Amino acid sequence: MSITSRTMSSKPCFSWEEKRVDVTTPEEFQRRLNRIKRLSEEAQSCIQDVRESLETDHFEEELQCAEMAVGNAGIAYSELLEELALTNEGVQLLNEVRKVVAPAIESLREELRHIGKLKSKEG
Repeated sequence: MSITSRTMSSKPCFSWEEKRVDVTTPEEFQRRLNRIKRLSEEAQSCIQDVRESLETDHFEEELQCAEMAVGNAGIAYSELLEELALTNEGVQLLNEVRKVVAPAIESLREELRHIGKLKSKEG
C-alpha cells in the first residue's frame, strides 16, 4: 500500500500497488528497495506538511497522515527483511539493507517524535 496523492489537509489516498512477490531476482530486490525509497520520500513529505501545520487546525490530521506514511515505509522495510531472511543468499543482502535503510527509517520516526514533542510543549 502506498499513498498515491494528497494535498495539505486532505486524507491520503491508498492503492494496492503490487502483489507481494518473493525476492528471488536482483530486479525484484531493486524494485523492493525502490518501493521503500518512494514510501520514505512520501513520509518525508508528510512530515514536512506536519511541520507547516504546527499552529493550524489541521495539525492532528497531518500528524495522522505522517504517522501512517512512516508506518508504511517501516512495514515495507520489515517485509523485505523478513523475506531476505528466508534464504542463505538473502541473509547476506539483509545485513547490507539494514546498514542503509534502517537509519533512514529511524530518522523518519525520530523526526515525527520530535514534532510531537514540539507540539506538546506548545499546548
